[in-house]
Amino acid sequence: MTRQEHLKFCRRCTHQKKDLEKGILCGLTDKIADFEDHCTSFVEEESLGFRGSGTGWSSGVYLNTASQGKRLTNYIIDRIVLLLFSFAFGIVLGIFLALVSPDTLAVLEQGNLFIEYIIAFIFGTIYYSLLEGLTGRSIGKLFTKTKVVNEDGERADFGSIFLRSMCRFIPFNAFSFLGSDAIGWHDTLSKTRVVVVEE
Repeated sequence: MTRQEHLKFCRRCTHQKKDLEKGILCGLTDKIADFEDHCTSFVEEESLGFRGSGTGWSSGVYLNTASQGKRLTNYIIDRIVLLLFSFAFGIVLGIFLALVSPDTLAVLEQGNLFIEYIIAFIFGTIYYSLLEGLTGRSIGKLFTKTKVVNEDGERADFGSIFLRSMCRFIPFNAFSFLGSDAIGWHDTLSKTRVVVVEE
């Protein structure tokens, strides 16, 4: 059986154990499931459902989701880091264009909002895609000890992270995670979650 076929059982089993690096493990063996046709230790959990503020079940997996406070802190820290990187890049680009193409520099200095939005979109997408794609964490998430995972609690693939990064630029997305479950549109659309980690 494939990992996805195993997870159809493991997600519903009372013996499941969450590991933020490996995903769902068997609580009896502390290993990823490796049965062929069926698991002899399978005991179905029938009461899967929401469990209080800041935690919940997603696709049948219990996740310790990050609180609104942690999400807001992530947002503020990452915005500051992005502004600093953008400022540094703008200086380097300005010097380069002044030497190579002064006419292009004059166009950029006119303050075109559309061009500024496109640059912010490119910077933001690269920043989040690279950091969260490689480590599961942005700079803000390092500070708050949180991490991006997929809905099964396993490492999110790069495609999901890339989609998540682009969805951040949906208008008013920044406010979408302020609901009671602290799950934003960019989480829902990319089928990812931000969870608290101990490391």
